[in-house]
Amino acid sequence: MLGAPALGMAMVVTVISTYLPVLVVEASGPVLVGVLIGAEGFFGIFMPLLVGTWSDRRSTTVRDRLPLLVGFAVVVVAAMAAVGVTAGLGARSFVWYAPVLVLVFGGYYAFLAPYWSIYPDLVPDQESGRSRSAEGTMRVIGVGLALVGGGLLLDVWVGLPFLVGAAVAAVVTVVLVVALRPHLSEPVEKDTSGRRSLATAFSLLREPGIRVMCLAEGLWNFALSALRAFVVLYFTVGLDRSSTFVATVIFPLVAVGIAAAAPTVGWLADRVGQVRVLLVATTVYAVGMALPGFTSAWWVIVVIPVVAAGAATVMTLPFSVLMRLIPERNHGAASGLFGFSRGLGSTLGPLVAGVTILVLAPVLDDTQGYAAMWWVCSAALLLTIPLLWRVRHDDRL
Repeated sequence: MLGAPALGMAMVVTVISTYLPVLVVEASGPVLVGVLIGAEGFFGIFMPLLVGTWSDRRSTTVRDRLPLLVGFAVVVVAAMAAVGVTAGLGARSFVWYAPVLVLVFGGYYAFLAPYWSIYPDLVPDQESGRSRSAEGTMRVIGVGLALVGGGLLLDVWVGLPFLVGAAVAAVVTVVLVVALRPHLSEPVEKDTSGRRSLATAFSLLREPGIRVMCLAEGLWNFALSALRAFVVLYFTVGLDRSSTFVATVIFPLVAVGIAAAAPTVGWLADRVGQVRVLLVATTVYAVGMALPGFTSAWWVIVVIPVVAAGAATVMTLPFSVLMRLIPERNHGAASGLFGFSRGLGSTLGPLVAGVTILVLAPVLDDTQGYAAMWWVCSAALLLTIPLLWRVRHDDRL
């Protein structure tokens, strides 16, 4: 049940990042779409750090983390519902969505810091891989529901995917609170030195393994955020396919890949090594992501489940690796630092991809430039391979 909120929050962010660009791209263009979706990562740069260190400072038990977690979940749900209403009223301009997206993305990243902190508070290191597989499974279910269901709901009424996402996020947060009731008195490791600040979080970067994993996490999210922002537009604008085609043909293949990988990668990583699994998955993910940039032939569809399995692995395992590296009493600060790296990558990915699409549109005129997105994503993924190679011999991993 600790993984339940991941389903709702993944659904929220995926619906926003994948289907809101479809509504605003005609009025805004790919660069402004990149700015709009990159705003998610902007809040990820500082919100988890601030809230993570705050959560550590005020928490002595698991119960102390819940007010922050629940409060920010309420913000996300309310703001997501406002996005749905705004879309349903026919708004298509960047300007209409900016204020409520501030609340969606800010609340989402603020929620993640106390949520992530509960994992090392309650889960032993030897079970970290399996715990993250449970969370990863919930997350990919949320992603799958958003990708497939979001496109179908969008055809029914444009505001519906966002309202359904808000409802699911509310339900799974309640599920978590109920499930944690027997554990509310569990103690949180407490730093008695009084050093609870952003400097404490950044001091963790002195550990080479933490530094490498945070940088790799930034690059993984760079690719993921760029993909979410433009993948539907690649098919609907670049290849002139309908959103229904994407939701019923392409995204089910994605769902098959991530559903197969998410429950098993944690178990496998606990046995053969977390970094080894990440290295293989990232290599497959990077190579597969490059292919649609060179061809739009039908056979590319065959590799989608394999690439999706690689994506599910890098969505699931990185925080499990970090859990093994972080010192006790710094769970909130480390979670915030991890969120910072995710946020930085999520900010830059859509923006860089949007600019690249615009610049290469005259060259890639058969897809109006959207094929360039695949090269941007693949390049970011390839850069993580030498980083992982540096920590492959760490006995903790």
